[in-house]
Amino acid sequence: MFSQDQIAQQLADARAELGSAAAAAKPVEAVTVQDDKGRIRITIGPDGRLSELYLNARAIRDGSEDLGPRIMELINQGLDQRAREFDTGDDLPDLDAVNERLADLQDRSLRQFHAMTDSIDQVMTRLHGTR
Repeated sequence: MFSQDQIAQQLADARAELGSAAAAAKPVEAVTVQDDKGRIRITIGPDGRLSELYLNARAIRDGSEDLGPRIMELINQGLDQRAREFDTGDDLPDLDAVNERLADLQDRSLRQFHAMTDSIDQVMTRLHGTR
């Protein structure tokens, strides 16, 4: 039979392992996309927001009529590229939720083990008298 300390340690180890797996997750890097002439360049930052929009003077001189749609196309290419980087095809668990459930399990288990130990101590005291 495992002692309370052994079970508590096993649960703490599992939580630490889960925490390190979450910390080791692939870092998010910026995605940069540019048009074929290098006149327009956009960067989507690690936070998923547009962090850079570069327009070469020639891109502006080519006319503003086509500029908006070209910028939108590049932004969408960058967003699609970002999505492909993180698409594993598998549904990933919410690691924070799993960690919370493990913490709750640990807390409830320890309370139950303490109550069980107290009950056993009371029975042993009745059987053998005061220790």
